[in-house]
Amino acid sequence: MRSHENRSQGTLGRHGRPLIASLFGVERGHVESLSWSLGNRVTADADQLFRFAHQRSARSVTAFEVTDYTCVLRLRTPVGREKFYGIANADIETRPVPDDWVRTD
Repeated sequence: MRSHENRSQGTLGRHGRPLIASLFGVERGHVESLSWSLGNRVTADADQLFRFAHQRSARSVTAFEVTDYTCVLRLRTPVGREKFYGIANADIETRPVPDDWVRTD
């Protein structure tokens, strides 16, 4: 019995790297998982590029530009946990907003 299986949140069972990869239409191998301490440190003074908010849950993804070529994404879960992922800037440029997500900049 899986009590965590709540599709009303719209992520279709995707969490972490698979969720980030599906949001930006890239392979999972293009998404680098970062430790919380590293992600928190590099985003503290970084410029925020945009934010996606999920319409049916409290999930959000915020993008920060950390180098000329690299972006760090902060995934905030419905319970407030933060996970960080690195991705190439080229992989996030001009991507359409996926279903059930709203770009809030």
